[in-house]
Amino acid sequence: MQMADSDQSVAVKTVMKLLLSAEHYASVCPPLARFYMLEAERLKKKLHLPSSSASQVCPYCCLIRRPDNCTRRLKSRMKTSKHIRKLERKKADGRMISNFQKSLLELHSAGANRLQIRCHGCQKRTFIQGACRPAKLPKVSDLPTRSNSEVTEVQLPKRKKKKKKKKQKKDQTVESHTAATNILSVRREIKVKKLENHQRSDCDEKRRLTTNRKTKCRQKHSLLQNILKQKTNAVSPDTSTALKSFLMSL
Repeated sequence: MQMADSDQSVAVKTVMKLLLSAEHYASVCPPLARFYMLEAERLKKKLHLPSSSASQVCPYCCLIRRPDNCTRRLKSRMKTSKHIRKLERKKADGRMISNFQKSLLELHSAGANRLQIRCHGCQKRTFIQGACRPAKLPKVSDLPTRSNSEVTEVQLPKRKKKKKKKKQKKDQTVESHTAATNILSVRREIKVKKLENHQRSDCDEKRRLTTNRKTKCRQKHSLLQNILKQKTNAVSPDTSTALKSFLMSL
């Protein structure tokens, strides 16, 4: 037992030495650091020790991660697309789903962000899943000790108030609509009255003009008749001058 304990302690010490040397040679000689990390990981598996995390060491080539030799990207949670909806329907119906489709559904149901790390040595990607978001709990009611009947009694007037508010809004909309229609009708009536007044004024002016013309024609006719009567009675120089002035007025 003592020999086994001593061998295990020696193996642990060698693992620690390998890890320290790998960290030392990571920036100086990356291939040598990679070799030390591979040996350390092999010994860890034999001793059943926890392996190094993927955020610190690449699991494919055992390259120690540095800002120079890897790129990190934060991927948002998976959205509900048409493909995922089809897979959910298949699962609900009890049809066969592949392992890849199962992993997609698990990622979607988890609803967590993922950290994508791309290694510059082997050009492979590793994903580290973040913590799942807690489900939204329903709000606790203010009166948990009351019975269901009492809760319904308290909730009923609130619904009535909402209905009243809806009715008030409807009445307001109806009133505003009627007011708008009344305003439009009044404007139309005013326009019609203005047109009628304008037409009447035009008719009155035409009548006045026609009456003035008729009166002038009558006056001229009466003047001609008087002049002709005077001519028949006795021809005199006064009648000839009157005729001339009348003709000049025409």
